[in-house]
Amino acid sequence: MAYKPAFSDKMQEELAYRKKRDRASYEQAMKKIALVLENPDIGKPMRAPLHGIRRFHVGHLVVTYRINEEAHEVVFTSFEHHE
Repeated sequence: MAYKPAFSDKMQEELAYRKKRDRASYEQAMKKIALVLENPDIGKPMRAPLHGIRRFHVGHLVVTYRINEEAHEVVFTSFEHHE
């Protein structure tokens, strides 16, 4: 069973910006988000102090998220340039 998506305010703003300015990366991100909702463990876990957060790449951009098992949802937190 797929997880429910949840987006932080920051993530919603970044997706709206990408949808207008960089349609290709927006569409790639949405495809990967759909994959993550089916299997949230596919993202790479981050090290301390960001323990509990996972990430995946969309070109030169990174999407970060965390899994909320109790609510059976994936909370997407940011979509920004890789540092």
